[in-house]
Amino acid sequence: MEDIVLVGYGGHAKSVADCIERENKYHIIGYTELNPQKSLYEYLGTDDVLPSLYEMGVCNAFICVGYLGKGAVREELYYQLKRIGFHLPVISDPSAIISQSVRIGEGTFVGKGVIINAEAKVGKMCIINTKALVEHECVVEDYSHIAVGVALCGQVCVGRAAFVGANATVIQQRHISARSIIPAGVTVR
Repeated sequence: MEDIVLVGYGGHAKSVADCIERENKYHIIGYTELNPQKSLYEYLGTDDVLPSLYEMGVCNAFICVGYLGKGAVREELYYQLKRIGFHLPVISDPSAIISQSVRIGEGTFVGKGVIINAEAKVGKMCIINTKALVEHECVVEDYSHIAVGVALCGQVCVGRAAFVGANATVIQQRHISARSIIPAGVTVR
């Protein structure tokens, strides 16, 4: 089992860590954070320790900073980790149902009970949160967040770094512009 370091540790990190444990592909060595948090995992220091962790043979990292209001932070962390040399795997809960024809970019999180259907494309560094539905031929571009319980009907395109709020529904063949925020519970027709 390969080692992995969690970068950032708040509420989203707890969901990610739980999926990593359930997936049983990686061993979490600890986390980096500006301020230590109460955690089951070892606090390793700030992000300044990441280069030395990589030099010690930890080649996998996962960004656990949640999306809302922090899209630019997630993007900067991604480039920082790539410059060091880290691999950012896709973390997918074993309860997720993902079609074999789906393409998912590196560093993306797929939570519990998610369904991603045929020929959908999910970019890098996305969050597809608990019980979200991404239907056939949808495109979710890099750095986007599909929140808890969202339904993206067929052939929806979610632009780069967009946020679709909890329990929102986006009717088929709609386009969500880059960096836009769709409020929780709305229906986009």
